[in-house]
Amino acid sequence: MRISLLKRLAFSFLYLLFMGCSYSYIEKGSFEALVPETFTGLAYPIGSDTTNVWKANITIRNYSNRHLQLHGIENKYDNGCTECPKNENIKADLRYDFKTFPVMGSIDYFLNAKRILIGFGAAFDPYPRLRFSVGFNSEYFEVGGFFSFGFANVSYSVKQVNYMELGNMAGASTTWIDSLYCDDCSEWKYNGNFGAYINIFPTKTLSLTYALSAFSPWLYDDIKCYENGYQDCSLTFDFPYIFAQYFGVSYLFTKHIQSSLGVKVYLGNAFSERLWNLESKTSFMF
Repeated sequence: MRISLLKRLAFSFLYLLFMGCSYSYIEKGSFEALVPETFTGLAYPIGSDTTNVWKANITIRNYSNRHLQLHGIENKYDNGCTECPKNENIKADLRYDFKTFPVMGSIDYFLNAKRILIGFGAAFDPYPRLRFSVGFNSEYFEVGGFFSFGFANVSYSVKQVNYMELGNMAGASTTWIDSLYCDDCSEWKYNGNFGAYINIFPTKTLSLTYALSAFSPWLYDDIKCYENGYQDCSLTFDFPYIFAQYFGVSYLFTKHIQSSLGVKVYLGNAFSERLWNLESKTSFMF
């Protein structure tokens, strides 16, 4: 009991003797964004007599590897001292390493319940991704929505600045600053994608498609930094979404083979560039 009491008294003494604040922020960093394939549902009228269908897809698109400078990204932090910044957040120098893998494969199972399609699927682009979809399929159109979660080995480079101000009751203060960094590192992390689509059927074999999606390449708030061993770096900002619009056409050659071709345009609030790529997809139904 005496030892415990002495520890409490010592901690209280140090707390009163030294006062100050500390905060951390990301100064700069680049983060890989592996953009997924487009999901457009079934894309042909299934008919009321079909209860379920499997759809396997092979997608080919032009490879892209671009560096997107992100604008308006600020660190958000709490502070408790007069010397810490209060009225404005610290801006971060960040970019996305935007990448599209040229060949992807996926498979979806659609359950038809009175023209309500409930879908479960998996994709590899090249890392695994699981998705769920729900839609309505009629003779003239199909409309639906989806969300998916992926798991990828993504690379990044980052520098975090740690600031600490120590003071005492006599008025003296000491400022301590150091950095945590990681250059060309990689980790397995989750990502997410959600969106909606609409298919118009001028004929039973032809489909005109529009799809809108929002992709979040980083679903977490800490990464590993390096300084005399691995440590956690807390990310004090929100990763911006990558939005995409897809315009395409599909043709059902036989009951089991479908071919699609479309243009996908990428845009975002945090970057000014507009990127696009062509997507060609061959599907097999069974």
